[in-house]
Amino acid sequence: MLARYVRSAIQVSCHMTSATKPMTRRRSAILAVDFDETLTTHCTLVSVIAVARQKHHDRRLDFQWFTDEYMKDLDVYESKWKSAVSDKALSTAWSHKSLIAYLEGLWPIEETSLERLSTHKVLAGVSRKEFRIAGTSTELRPGAAAFINKVLSNPRWRVCVISTNWSEDFIRGALEAVGVNVASSAFSIHCNNPVFSPDTGLSTGKIEPRVVWAKDKVDLLIRAKLSVKQERGNVPLLVYVGDSLTDLPALLLADIGLLFGNDQSVTEWCRRLNIDFGKPRGEGGCGIIYQVSSWGSVEHLLRGHVDSDGSKCS
Repeated sequence: MLARYVRSAIQVSCHMTSATKPMTRRRSAILAVDFDETLTTHCTLVSVIAVARQKHHDRRLDFQWFTDEYMKDLDVYESKWKSAVSDKALSTAWSHKSLIAYLEGLWPIEETSLERLSTHKVLAGVSRKEFRIAGTSTELRPGAAAFINKVLSNPRWRVCVISTNWSEDFIRGALEAVGVNVASSAFSIHCNNPVFSPDTGLSTGKIEPRVVWAKDKVDLLIRAKLSVKQERGNVPLLVYVGDSLTDLPALLLADIGLLFGNDQSVTEWCRRLNIDFGKPRGEGGCGIIYQVSSWGSVEHLLRGHVDSDGSKCS
């Protein structure tokens, strides 16, 4: 299913980019960004859990237990996957189809991990304000906030954060604390989120699964492109910035994909799939992935597309 979505979306994007650029309107654009270790310097899930643990010292399992259980499931899956791959010819063991199969196999592991947190009510008893305040201590990568605000100042662009994090308010607090214009109508956050009681306003402990695996990110990007197309009458340029294997299908879907860092699993899959960083893929030269090490690098690569009046967004 994920393969069908990505393949069809890439074909449509390539066709529209190369053959149907609007002649009378400057092209709209979307900047979609992962949160943990893309916008931030480290994973923040420990900090999200810490908000609840501070209020319930005697009723919360240690975060390490959840990490260990997750890693046990992952190790079992990895072992089975490696065994299956070793039985196949090299040409079929590493392909776009096998990438999708691998990611689909991760889906139940990620889903079980969220269910485990919900079952133990790890995030129970916390208000939205408390999550937001907790986010303010998050360290963002240098230049991230300034660049996002620059993009938001351009009326041609929308910005959306798409993350497997567990709290929208935590993310909002982290970005608001460093001056990101989170109140902009062009800005949105998509992630898993605690369920809050309408009576007390506190989290019940259940986590609503919204962005669990790679396909959820792809779905959100497709919907965002269609929304902009319907609203503004042109197919938007799609830029995606991420750092992990969960981000790879989104990076492949984007017109411009920006891979933060040097994640070994991502670079290995790209090498096996003959994806060359910095070289266009597909008809019309659409679709390209760059490796970046800083938000200054992101701005440098996108400088021709982001300016104050959108005149270079073509």
